[in-house]
Amino acid sequence: MLNSLTSLRFFFAFVVFLSHLTFVKTDLVWYNWLKNNIFFEGYLGVGFFFILSGFVLALNYEKKIIDNPNFDKKKFYIARIARIYPLHVLAFFCMLPFVMINVWKGFFHWYISIVNLFLFQSYIPIKDYYFSINNVSWSISTELFFYIMFPFYVIWLHKFPKLKYILLLIIPIIIFAEPYFKTDLKLEKGIFYINPIVRSFDFILGIIACQIYQKIQKIELNTSKGTLIELASILLLSVFFYFHNDVARAFRYGIYYWIPMLAIILIFALQKGLFSKILQNKVLIYLGEISFSFYMIHMIVIKYGNQYLPKINDFTKVGIYFTIALFFSWLIFEYFEKPIAKWIKTKF
Repeated sequence: MLNSLTSLRFFFAFVVFLSHLTFVKTDLVWYNWLKNNIFFEGYLGVGFFFILSGFVLALNYEKKIIDNPNFDKKKFYIARIARIYPLHVLAFFCMLPFVMINVWKGFFHWYISIVNLFLFQSYIPIKDYYFSINNVSWSISTELFFYIMFPFYVIWLHKFPKLKYILLLIIPIIIFAEPYFKTDLKLEKGIFYINPIVRSFDFILGIIACQIYQKIQKIELNTSKGTLIELASILLLSVFFYFHNDVARAFRYGIYYWIPMLAIILIFALQKGLFSKILQNKVLIYLGEISFSFYMIHMIVIKYGNQYLPKINDFTKVGIYFTIALFFSWLIFEYFEKPIAKWIKTKF
């Protein structure tokens, strides 16, 4: 992956972490403002990951799929499962004590655990299913659907090239239609935030973004111009973010942020400006590499911490949780995630 985009992964994983700090209770006006107006919008980080996933897979595999009719889908699927499933299983078993306690108390049922373990939860628009066990695992369920469909999406976009232009033209139409949009609040999150078919639009946009990137990557830009367009993309995201309270929540789960996220990914992929140069710092790149582990375990740390940590200041808890999650992210990445993925790829 391009180094600047690798580093950005950690920043967006951190945004998701902030969105899960709902346990913090304080009378501090500034913090409550941040929590209500910024932290709760942290689900935009997931949209970034879905679009980036399509972009990165297209960068690595699109040409191979198009040029080779006998592209080895089995090998591709094994590589993708090796990337996400072992860590999901590890997180699942880390949460088993909580599962057993909730089953014993009658708050939970074992069949929900089975659905979660085999990554079917994102297909069921019921909170008890899609946010079960390790809450964030729903996104892995959705991501697995993307992996399964990726070769087909690539072929369809290749066979019907006008399709991508239609999709790009639909974006502003959908956004402008937002004021007339109504939805069932009970199903809203399960359909517009979780459902893999709906979220496939994010993923497909990532594939289209890669096609655009391959056409513009050789554009000559000096550092000053590169910095200006990077700053412009950040400001664009900030403008969209500033007006988010005026937009229906169902749209904010993904659709509303499509344009700024596409701009961020495309422009930072060019790596022409000062901001992308900063993001190529080795420490930031490594944080990006361990961001998947951080994303997958931070809720586990928060749940166990809130359950068993002595009563201390909530802000102290945040610091402890972040430090512990970061440490275990490194540990898991180096001694579990990488070795297991390598072993699976060589054995299968």
